[in-house]
Amino acid sequence: MVQAILDAISLGGTYALAALGLGLVFGVMRLVNFAHAELITISAYILVVTNDLPLIVSFIIAAVVTALLAVAMELLIYRRLRGTGPAIMLIASFGLSVLLQRVYELIFGALPKSAAIAPWMSGEVKVAGASVTISSIATVVITVVILLIAGYLIERTSLGLQLRAAAIDFKTARLLGVRSNRLIAAAFAISGVLAAIVGFIVVVENPQVSPMYGVNITILALVGIVIGGIASLRGSALGGFMVGVILSLLNTFLGNARVYAYSWLFLLVLIILLVRPGGIMSKANEMERV
Repeated sequence: MVQAILDAISLGGTYALAALGLGLVFGVMRLVNFAHAELITISAYILVVTNDLPLIVSFIIAAVVTALLAVAMELLIYRRLRGTGPAIMLIASFGLSVLLQRVYELIFGALPKSAAIAPWMSGEVKVAGASVTISSIATVVITVVILLIAGYLIERTSLGLQLRAAAIDFKTARLLGVRSNRLIAAAFAISGVLAAIVGFIVVVENPQVSPMYGVNITILALVGIVIGGIASLRGSALGGFMVGVILSLLNTFLGNARVYAYSWLFLLVLIILLVRPGGIMSKANEMERV
């Protein structure tokens, strides 16, 4: 039971970080960035190919490259399309996602690449008389620390105030002096760093990295954003956490029927949306067309 709870919290925290990264970009641009999956993927690839380096050095390289790729997406693609319709931006993000997957195939090959990332995390320790994996404990600690740092950044800093203002009403925020280009670039950079952290957490558990490595977690993080409140950064993190916890518990307690875990998850999502169409953190009468 202790292991199941830790696994649920760690997976929930991972999805919360992924959802927060997506929510930051959506907040300032109203863009569902499907290419966020490829940011997670490139982080995992870099961690694998630089595995011979010290872990901290390998992660710093992954975080810097991922953040730079995220900013490059904004500068080269999304900034040029800014002001076009949401459908065009959505198609552009999907096209960019597919393009990067093919680029990863050319660079790293179509077959999965693997390496033992942080092998010390594969051991077990005794907690409350039960054996739990070190990776579960480390993941919980990492996600809690990062979420606290992200919370401080969003709630207590000038940049965070601007991000929250832009998420509520970007046009008004610009009229009040928010520099849109700088804010959007910062949101993409932070999103890239969060994607690198998610990539590290995921690759420790599953070191088989392929070009579509980050797609599944990104789709479920998007689900989390919707049920948490698509215009709320807090709601994004909460929704992602809920999706991760529910999915982990379903996989644990369904036993041989775990193949239906996603079916039960999306049934619960539909129920939540029927009760709160705008998301858990939205006002009762608040709905947004997407």
